[in-house]
Amino acid sequence: MKILVPVDGSAYSLKAVETACDLAKAQAPATLVLTAVAIQIPELEEGVYIAEKMKAQAEIALAKAKEVAQGKGVTAEMILAIGASPVDEIVQVARDQLVDLIVIGSRGLAGKTRSFLGSTASQVVTYSPCSVLVVKTQD
Repeated sequence: MKILVPVDGSAYSLKAVETACDLAKAQAPATLVLTAVAIQIPELEEGVYIAEKMKAQAEIALAKAKEVAQGKGVTAEMILAIGASPVDEIVQVARDQLVDLIVIGSRGLAGKTRSFLGSTASQVVTYSPCSVLVVKTQD
């Protein structure tokens, strides 16, 4: 089984990593793939500066997620995706990596912008080429 976990450094995404690690251990041998998306919008005048900041934030999110996985005794692959849409990039990584399951936090860094499910998680559920497990945390 190959499990993809999109991360952004939020508590929601780190809880998804913990859940995915538990699943990976239960489904051994399983592969855990962590991905973070660095948003890049080249049309903006400040595009290069923003892209560099987004890439740095994505790398930090991956490092945090890797620490969580290692703490649970799971080795993880890491993929830094770059694009204009986090949803499109997550779905593309899922296709490219031929993953069996995406485990995603119910919300991300934006927090409570929607009632029950964040817009990224909702769209990943809609467009994913595989099953998606949405992990909720107690608020």
